Amino acid sequence: MGSLRTPPANLTELDSDALKVALNAAETLLTFRAFTTPGGMFVMLLGKFRDDVREALDMEALRPAERGTTRLPLSELRPIELSTMGGAVTILLQERFRSCMDDPMLPRMLDELEQALNLEKHERATPEAAEARAS
Repeated sequence: MGSLRTPPANLTELDSDALKVALNAAETLLTFRAFTTPGGMFVMLLGKFRDDVREALDMEALRPAERGTTRLPLSELRPIELSTMGGAVTILLQERFRSCMDDPMLPRMLDELEQALNLEKHERATPEAAEARAS
């Protein structure tokens, strides 16, 4: 069922439950691709990681992930969506998954996304931000 690609060796050392957690987190972030950085590099690298995890789980390959043209600011996320994205990023930044990422840019980009999400959460928590949203 697999492809000609071979997932990173350290990824194949993870048990299937851990792989499913990583896959779910990657797929969750890909559903919010409109809120990620423009240019498509993040989505491409995250899609490759998703594909590596699917390969390690001996799952069928999917079409390559694409960024798309829609660009939305994090401020348009509903609170539950902001938390969902933050949780997925936190999961993928765990060392057991970080160490399995082929491209060193992906963990850096995940770090940047985590910072942006935390900033958005902080801005929403300030009294000025709450007043601005209410008006």
